[in-house]
Amino acid sequence: MGLLDRRPRIVALGLVGAAVLVGVFVVALMAPRGPDGLVSAASAQPATWTLSELVAQARAGDVTSIASDPSSTDDLTATRANGSRVTVLLSMPAADAVQALSTLGYGSLLTVDAASLAGSGSSSGSPSGDSGPASLVLMVLLLVGLVSMSAILLHRTRRGGVRGDRSRTTFTAVVPATAQGAPMRGVRLDDVAGCEEAKVELVETIEFLSDPVRFERLGATSPRGVLLWGPPGTGKTMLARAVATEAGVTFIAASGSQFVEKFVGVGASRVRELFSQARRYGRAVLFIDEFDALAKARGGINSHEEREQTLNQLLVEMDGFATTEQLVVIAATNRLDTLDPAVLRPGRFTRKIHVGLPDVAARRAILGIHARNKPLEDDVDLDNLARRSAGFSGAELADVLNEAAILAARRSGDTLSPSDVRDGWLKVAVGTSRVRAMDERERAIIAAHEAGHAICGRVWGEKRRVEEISLLAHGEALGVTVSSQEDNDLPSESDLRATLVALMGGRAAEELLFEEVTGGASNDFEKADRLATQMVTRWGMGSDPEATDAGVSGRGPMSFRVVQEGVSLPDEVTAAMARAIAAILDEAYAEARRTLVREVPRLRRVAAYLVEHERIDGDTFAAVYEGRLLPSGTSEWRPTAARPRAWEDVGARRQPPVPVASPSDLPARPDAPARPRARGAPDASPRGRRRSPLAWVPAAVLRHVPAQSGPDAGT
Repeated sequence: MGLLDRRPRIVALGLVGAAVLVGVFVVALMAPRGPDGLVSAASAQPATWTLSELVAQARAGDVTSIASDPSSTDDLTATRANGSRVTVLLSMPAADAVQALSTLGYGSLLTVDAASLAGSGSSSGSPSGDSGPASLVLMVLLLVGLVSMSAILLHRTRRGGVRGDRSRTTFTAVVPATAQGAPMRGVRLDDVAGCEEAKVELVETIEFLSDPVRFERLGATSPRGVLLWGPPGTGKTMLARAVATEAGVTFIAASGSQFVEKFVGVGASRVRELFSQARRYGRAVLFIDEFDALAKARGGINSHEEREQTLNQLLVEMDGFATTEQLVVIAATNRLDTLDPAVLRPGRFTRKIHVGLPDVAARRAILGIHARNKPLEDDVDLDNLARRSAGFSGAELADVLNEAAILAARRSGDTLSPSDVRDGWLKVAVGTSRVRAMDERERAIIAAHEAGHAICGRVWGEKRRVEEISLLAHGEALGVTVSSQEDNDLPSESDLRATLVALMGGRAAEELLFEEVTGGASNDFEKADRLATQMVTRWGMGSDPEATDAGVSGRGPMSFRVVQEGVSLPDEVTAAMARAIAAILDEAYAEARRTLVREVPRLRRVAAYLVEHERIDGDTFAAVYEGRLLPSGTSEWRPTAARPRAWEDVGARRQPPVPVASPSDLPARPDAPARPRARGAPDASPRGRRRSPLAWVPAAVLRHVPAQSGPDAGT
């Protein structure tokens, strides 16, 4: 037992010893004392009186005078009839005692010095501690407190440590409490959907825990470790619990953060305690969640000695299993790339099972499981909900139905309606909506922006469907366009470029309908830049537009190099990658601009309907886009304050006109002969040209600007 383990017991024994010493001290103080301070025998003549004994002796006539004690200002001295002197020990200030004697009629016995104490009205001493009730009570309370604290510490020590002992911890264990042959309660494999391949891989582990003899007879050993890795919320913890439930063994859970401490040796000690606790149950499933916090690769700039010792202890415990020990360690992480290679070798974590995001069939099965205890209306279509929830994890799908149930309860409904399910899906997809104050111009610009996203997504997204368009703010977004798409685990370059066109559609629509742009597309640009960067630096797409020799790959000096963390590339390669990314983004914006120029009537129609209703679902958007549903407003859907300004006015504001001077007013150069200009010929000199009001507009945009100008320009 180490010092940390013995510390609570040592403290408790020390407190018990202190309590005994205090008790002995209290008993010693309560014993009667003689004039010299020593304890007198019971049969000896008392050499001291208390105040009550002094009053009794004075009443009997045995006291001739009462004076102040010269050796102590807190006591009095009484002279008896036989001439002897007795010290009167007081439990109160001497001035109060003299005042009490005067009140009782014994003031004539007081000497001059004793009577002067009553005049002072105070005494600098303190009451005697051996007979005062307050001192006695204080000592008793102290004794009781020390004994109680000692008992509590000893009790906690026997139970396995106190709160302050950081070297000991208790891990959660779920022990099967049912009778032999009775079904065990808990999460079963039927309760976990969306990961059928992982369930098949775990069946062998369940069979070994259930019937190990069948495998040991053939010389087979159980997989000592099973590593479940994948995105968050895909069911890794539920799979581990289902393995223990199906096998009927104890389930012990721990988290990687429980082993990370700043105290040296604590993490390794807790690893030993975890495996020791698991071995006491015989057959057990030991589950470690967030495994990357414990088993990150050793060495490097982020290495830590305490964490490496903890990992070393884990490696020793897992590699030291005997064939008779029926322990299976299941770990879960979403950072497989950060784990130490020694953890992943066979013999420790033999099985590495990927638990990925569910496909459409798996999503439908997950929704069916979570809809068991929820009263859905007959027209709730879970198949459609699974189709438009591509990219959702199992936890997010469960949250969709849970949010729908909360919304139904909020409106005091008895069942979950399709609108509840749709609103729950939208809340999980983009967050809670909030109503904010907007003027007419801001509403019109946001409507145009979202309509541009929706139309570009419909035209270019073959596997994309618009599900919701809203002018209401969700999170940091002032408006949202939510689209769903079919599962596509292998996106092509055309699919990714179509996504970029849809992202650029919002800014292009603003520029078309309002002839100026806002900062509302910042998040769109961030997403587009991130996607284009991955296309070039990870997937080998795009090309350098300035490459003179494209080579076999057609990508110029980029070749097929991938940007890796901590690895620098040559400057010419980095510059080529930047040019390729910019070319992809510019082409996507130009294509979005061309698309919306062709679709201007539909763009205006969708934006007008959105301004009027604020929210449009997928079916309504399709009807408005196809012309089957029209807005009820006039042909010009924007109020006067929200209409765009003319191109000339915008250009004039951006670039003030420069006064043009006539050639005759310009000073002649002495070293250059004057060249006469033909009559009617334009002035080609820089000072003679006037800047066009459209000079700030990109050339790709000018190709599609209509010839007319004014409030309806480009619409």
